[in-house]
Amino acid sequence: MFFEQLIRVGYGALDKKSCLEEMAEVLHNAGVVTQPKEFAKAVFEREAIMSTGIGRGIAIPHARSSSVSSLAVAVFVLAHDLDYEAIDDLPVRVICMIAVPEAMKSEYMKVLSAISQFFRDADNRAAVLGASSERELYTILQRITI
Repeated sequence: MFFEQLIRVGYGALDKKSCLEEMAEVLHNAGVVTQPKEFAKAVFEREAIMSTGIGRGIAIPHARSSSVSSLAVAVFVLAHDLDYEAIDDLPVRVICMIAVPEAMKSEYMKVLSAISQFFRDADNRAAVLGASSERELYTILQRITI
């Protein structure tokens, strides 16, 4: 689910749209997504229904798509606050993009729930924000269990 090549620490996001497109490209470059534009479109369609900025500086954009070959999560810790239209109206610093194959509906909900639960804990949020490298963040994310 988490892979070090899908993690970025200190990413300088310009805006929400370009950041989510870059995350789709990272998933594509790792072989998780075959059609990054199609997957990004599915993510934006989900965002149009309701922001995936869950509050406390965290966003969990997600989509199921036929262009996704395997369940994976890209995680970007941003270098600065990003306006994300989150439910608490606060900017985000951590974005976890979940890519899910079309047929994996039950697993999808379990992953979304586990990530959301992990970030409810202030110590976990602080640890993620304090990570100084992709390797360190990868190790922290291994605490998330499904």
